[in-house]
Amino acid sequence: FAGKGCVGGIIWSFWYDNIDKFLDLESDFNIYQLSGTHGLSKSTASWIRGHTAIVTTSLSILIEQFFWCPIVFGTFEIPVSTLLNGGSLTSVQKEVNSKLNGLLVSNAKVWTLANVLIYNAPVQWRPAVSNCFDLIWQSIVSDVAADCGTVEDDIS
Repeated sequence: FAGKGCVGGIIWSFWYDNIDKFLDLESDFNIYQLSGTHGLSKSTASWIRGHTAIVTTSLSILIEQFFWCPIVFGTFEIPVSTLLNGGSLTSVQKEVNSKLNGLLVSNAKVWTLANVLIYNAPVQWRPAVSNCFDLIWQSIVSDVAADCGTVEDDIS
């Protein structure tokens, strides 16, 4: 589980290092280009620049909760926990199906307010600020992780 924690740290550091670039109007590859709104009107672009903190924070939270977290939880957190608890490869999909929604709801409850603080901290401080909230989050994840690999028991 320590190795899982280290890999998780790398995954989240990657996220924090890249989300601001993805939301920057001046970036070569950004959300505005991807969404087809690259040719924003001058007034819209001006409004975004004038409200960078709220736009970036809101989009960061929405993208994290509805895109990044389902990917990380569904392809890393739950599968790895299942395998580390002795579950089989064939049981991973059942575990993801049974636990992903509950984990995403818990994630929204814990991290929405925390992310307002995190996304407004300087990038180099984000992992440290995040770690403060991570103490609470890890107690939730450890409960889910401890139950991974037991869907077969739940069904029987």
